[in-house]
Amino acid sequence: MLSPNKRMMKNIKNWAAMLLLTGLVASCTDGFDTVNTNPNQPTEVGSEALVPSAIRGSVNAHVNMSYLVGNNIPQLTAKTVRREVDIYQWNSFNNFVWDPLYETLRDVESLHTQALAEGNTAAQGVALVLRSWVYSTLTDAYGDIPYSEAIGADEDVLFPAYDTQEDIYLGPNGLIATLDEAAGLLASTSSTLNGDILYGGDVEKWERLANALQLRMWLRVSDKVPSQASSGLQALYSEGRLMTDVSSGGLLTYLSTAPNQFPTFPLKIGDFDAVNIASRAVDSLSSWNDPRLEIYARPANAPVPSGGTAVYAGFVNGALEGGGSRLGYRYYNYPGHATSQDMAKGIIMTHAEQEFILAEAAQRGMINADAKAHYDAGVLSSMLQYGAETMFPYTSVNGVTFESPAGYFAQASVDFDSADDKLELIASQKWIALFFTGLEPWFDWRRTGLPAFDPSVNNENGDTVPVRFRYPGDELTLNAANYQAAVSRLGGDNINSEMWLVQD
Repeated sequence: MLSPNKRMMKNIKNWAAMLLLTGLVASCTDGFDTVNTNPNQPTEVGSEALVPSAIRGSVNAHVNMSYLVGNNIPQLTAKTVRREVDIYQWNSFNNFVWDPLYETLRDVESLHTQALAEGNTAAQGVALVLRSWVYSTLTDAYGDIPYSEAIGADEDVLFPAYDTQEDIYLGPNGLIATLDEAAGLLASTSSTLNGDILYGGDVEKWERLANALQLRMWLRVSDKVPSQASSGLQALYSEGRLMTDVSSGGLLTYLSTAPNQFPTFPLKIGDFDAVNIASRAVDSLSSWNDPRLEIYARPANAPVPSGGTAVYAGFVNGALEGGGSRLGYRYYNYPGHATSQDMAKGIIMTHAEQEFILAEAAQRGMINADAKAHYDAGVLSSMLQYGAETMFPYTSVNGVTFESPAGYFAQASVDFDSADDKLELIASQKWIALFFTGLEPWFDWRRTGLPAFDPSVNNENGDTVPVRFRYPGDELTLNAANYQAAVSRLGGDNINSEMWLVQD
């Protein structure tokens, strides 16, 4: 056994050796970062690299929710299997609404932060447009949501408060104010917008989209703050900085190959067959002799035999069985069927929707405008969006032939002047035009109850169309206090609880 003095001397020698080794390691690694830095790999990501992902992620999320719920709730399409959506057996739908939208908001906020650092006001404006659009979907779907503190984990905000829906819409940092700020930035910017896969760097079109989205949101709150909404709508209309035609709509063009395909294209056949065109949509389009029927759906007897007649059939929402037409050719390349030359586009907002908003606002006396002119423009714009100009002369599935769109408009079922209920007519055409526009056809129907339709058959909600989604279950675990406060204001976390927008 070593004496205490000898043990001490041995420990001192060991520590000295360790210090020497540490020094050698430090000297060997001096300049290590410089030597091992790849000069061809950027250490910072510019806004031009963030713009595409922010656009694509937010648009793809809305396309997916259109396919899975957004078209089904207002009976544009119907589920043939896994009918939970159609029979109102709803949960939070966090897998394709809450989670992907908050995930894409991280990309949007990263874009905004980087654009601020660069002083790129064009990219800032784009980020604010996307932010407002995505948050509007979230609050319209759930009610009060994390908003002002939502993307704050980097600032140690681990338990974000739920802002009230009223503040989210109308507050000084709310959706409408943010879109107004975005429009101002985009109107006055001298910055270039690289990486823009929506408008190819056309900043003016982004400005007009920002203003059109403000129209949508002012109309959404028009029953809550009618005077304020009317002033907002009129100001935007008078300024005239709105979408001018189909090409100025927020329509994302997809590519023919992965990963930039329309989101339904990678689906398995069984998954694509789970959604058919709805009976209500087929009945409406057929009654109007409308060429969009052949865009939204493919024949039930496709591929149609040579010399045969195409037959279109709708599936009844909530039905246990039945036969319906699959979605149109541009939505999926179905084996053995013809391939569409045009792939469907991802929709933020269309020129057609803008025109229907203006038509309704004019008809309700909220703006000084010609309701018929904007209604006609909306219908025609929706048709042009799908290439209807190439379809005339057009013979409908009912054998009625139109030489031009004028013949279509002359029908009593379509003509604005002939309508007994002009708001119902505007809403009906707007509903059809909102095909694959996120959750917008449901939100718009919830606001007006137009066009009128019956709840789905076999539904499990007392023959009542739900008005919201439930919050994700993990909010109760991960953000309990703020979740409970929001639920208390709502009066319960269920699909019939009335958020601020739909309260009387």
